[in-house]
Amino acid sequence: MSSSPSTSTKSHPSAHSSTNGHEHPQGSCPVTGKTYDFCPAQAGDVRSPCPALNALANHGYLPRDGKNIGPWDLVHGLKNGYRISTLLACLLSFGSMLLLGQYRSLSLSDLARHNMIEHNASLVHKDDRNGAEYAPCKVNRKLLEALCADGGKVVPDRMTLEDAAHIRVKREVECGVLDGVHAEIARGEIVIAIGVLGGKDAAKNGVTISALHDWMQHERLPVGWKPDHTQGLYQTYKMAKYVRDRMKEIKAQKPPVESH
Repeated sequence: MSSSPSTSTKSHPSAHSSTNGHEHPQGSCPVTGKTYDFCPAQAGDVRSPCPALNALANHGYLPRDGKNIGPWDLVHGLKNGYRISTLLACLLSFGSMLLLGQYRSLSLSDLARHNMIEHNASLVHKDDRNGAEYAPCKVNRKLLEALCADGGKVVPDRMTLEDAAHIRVKREVECGVLDGVHAEIARGEIVIAIGVLGGKDAAKNGVTISALHDWMQHERLPVGWKPDHTQGLYQTYKMAKYVRDRMKEIKAQKPPVESH
C-alpha cells in the first residue's frame, strides 16, 4: 500500500490558511486542487470531535467540506491518509455508521451526537453537561496542554501507552467512569493516534508529544511525517489491551509491566 503523498506533510502549518476565504464545493478545494495539501475548514464546512478524521478532511483524504461521506470513503481515507489496514479501516468505518444508525452516508458533524460514538471524559474536549444533542467539536486548549504535560513520564518528550493509561484514569476521575463501550472507544482513540503517528515502534516508544500536539491543535498531519508501517487490527488490539490492563492496575495502585 502506498503511503500518503509528501505534499501532505511538507506544507507549513499555516499553508493556505492565510488565503482569502473560499468554499469547498462538493468537497473539493479550489486552492489546493487535487493535492493532499493542508487547507483548514472554510465557511460552510463541518467537522467532528475526532482530530483524526478532521485532519483527513483538511488534507483532502475525505471530502473537504466534511459532508456526504460514505463508508467506503472513510475506509479509503483511513487507508490512504494513515496507512491503516483494510480490516481495521472497515471495522472503524462500518462500525461508526452502525453506532450512528446511518448506513448510507454521514457528515463529520454527525459524530458529535452525544453518547453515540462521542463520549464524556474526552482527552481534549469538554463534556456535554447541558443535555445538548451535539457535544463540542472544538479542541479545548487547556485540556490539550494538560494532556501534553502529562506525557513524557516514561520516555522524555514522548507520549507512551503507559502515559496514556494514566491520563485516561485521570480523565475518568475528573469526569466519571465511562460505560464499557465508550471506555473501549476512548482507549482506541489514543491508541490509534499513538500507533499511527508514532511509527512502527510506537507500542514501546510512543509518539513525540510535539507531533501529537500539532495534530490535535491544527487538525493537520505533522510536518515531515509519513506512515512507516501499516497499523493493523491485532496490533491495535494488543496496544489497547495494554492500556486497559494498566488502567486497572493503576486504579489498584500496582507497578507497571513492560509493554510489547
